[in-house]
Amino acid sequence: MNDTLLDRVFISYSHEDEELLKSLKRHFSALKNKVEFWDDSKIFAGMKWKEEIETALSQARIAILLISPDFLNSNFIMEKELPYLLNAEKRGVTILSVILKPCLFDFYPQLSQFQAVNSPSKTIIQMSDFEREKVWTNLIIRINELIK
Repeated sequence: MNDTLLDRVFISYSHEDEELLKSLKRHFSALKNKVEFWDDSKIFAGMKWKEEIETALSQARIAILLISPDFLNSNFIMEKELPYLLNAEKRGVTILSVILKPCLFDFYPQLSQFQAVNSPSKTIIQMSDFEREKVWTNLIIRINELIK
C-alpha cells in the first residue's frame, strides 16, 4: 500500500517516556493499512531531523500528545511542535492527549482545553496493566473513528 494514501498520526513525546510509547505502539497494527503513525524513531542517520519533523507535522491529520513533566519541560516540544499543532488544530487536525505521569497539565490552558483520553487524576503510570491497555485500546478506537 502506498504510504501517501494513509492518514497520518504525529506522536509528540519526550524521550524520557519512550517505554510508554513502546507500550502504546503495540496497538498500532490494528490500523496498519489505514494509518501511518509517525514519531521521531523514523528519523535515521543522515536525515535532516528538523525537516523530517516539520514534514511529519504538516502531513498529520491527528496528533497524539504523550504528556508528562518531561514533555512539558521540553523546549522543542513546547516551542516548536506544540505551537504548530495548535495552529493546525484550527485547520482540522485533532489533538488527542494522553496523560502519562502526574504533571501540571491544568496549568497549560493551550493543552487542557482539549479533553484528554484519560483523566489527569489517573495517569497512565498510576494504572494497572489492564487499565493501561484499555486506554491504549480506546485511543486506537478513537483514531479509527476519526479517520472514517
